[in-house]
Parts: sequence; C-alpha cells; structure tokens
Amino acid sequence: MTLFALFIFLMAYYYFVLRKYNTLGFRLFSLCFFVSVSTLYWWWSDWQELQWIEHNGIRTAAQVIQKRIEGANALVEVSFRDETGHNTMRTREGGMSDEELAEVQPNQSTPIRYSPQSDTFFLEKSFQRQNRDTIWLLVLPAFFLVLGSVLWFFLRKYRVHAHEGTVYEYVTDETGNVVLDDARNETTKSLKKANLLSKIFQILGR
Repeated sequence: MTLFALFIFLMAYYYFVLRKYNTLGFRLFSLCFFVSVSTLYWWWSDWQELQWIEHNGIRTAAQVIQKRIEGANALVEVSFRDETGHNTMRTREGGMSDEELAEVQPNQSTPIRYSPQSDTFFLEKSFQRQNRDTIWLLVLPAFFLVLGSVLWFFLRKYRVHAHEGTVYEYVTDETGNVVLDDARNETTKSLKKANLLSKIFQILGR
C-alpha cells in the first residue's frame, strides 16, 4: 500500500510539477532531491535504532551458536540469558565488518547489546563502530543535494517536453532545437519500455 501511494505521489508530481516547470536541470534536481530524502530517511531509521539501543539496550555475554555466510550476508546466531532469566536465541544478519566477524567463533562467548522489546541485537564492537561512524553517512544525502543543485544551475536552459499521448519525451536547448528525442533513440526507447513494465509488474505484484 505504501509503494502504491508513493507511485501515485510521483505520478502527480510529474504531471503537476515537472510538466509545468520543465527544465532539465529542475528535473534532475528533483531526482537527486528524492534520492537524498530517501537516503536521509534510511539514515534516520538506523540512527534512531542505535540511539534506542544505546539508552535502553542491555549488555550481556552471549554464547555463539554458529556463524555462516549466505551470499553477501554474514549471519551470527547467539544464545544468552535475558533480563527475565530465560534462555534466548537470536540471529544477526549483516552489520558486521570482516574483522568483527573473524573475532566471533562458535562455542565461545562474545559481548552483545540487545533490545528487550524486539529481536534486535548487536555485537558490542559492531554497535560501537556503527554508533561512531553513523554521522559520516550524512555525506551521502548531502552529496546528492549538492549534485542536484549543480545540475539545476548548469542545465536550467534545457527543457523537457512530452510527446502527447505517449510515454516518450524530447529535450530542447535554449534556441528550441531538439537535442534528444526518446521516440527516435532506440536505446532510450528500450529503457523507457523496461522502466514502465517494471513499474506495472511491481504494482501488480502488490
């Protein structure tokens, strides 16, 4: 439902904003802005979790049951006695560096920090590293915002027009000459079709 609402918002933004303010620079700025907002939301979610664990998480020693690699992800399964005295088993997927993972060995004890209200837990070293380095991730949304602003400035004289009744568009320079036309370029036509089909399948899949 969230993805469907997001799709409706983006379509409305395209038809009511980008079609009216149709410079190529503004369109690219909009793209970079939404990417920046998305990465900022991703950072905020992770930062909130780290802050909650720092203030409300419980430190303890856990017994490593197993660790394994599945594709690009590393998984660590641990067992520990929780705050109520019950034995608890949890699995952590990702969020560990190679060095941190190498220090974890089956049948050995390792310090962890866990949430008493969810299944979340961190290896203590992984938590300290992420909590220390998370501020640097703000560079990513800032980069996209600066990039979008630069593109807006340098490409503000180019305009994007729609081929009415189709999904294709074309770009004109400040003199009105066409510099790129989706309908006449096989590469952009293929990309446009693939992008449209992917959106349709995503909607139907929901």
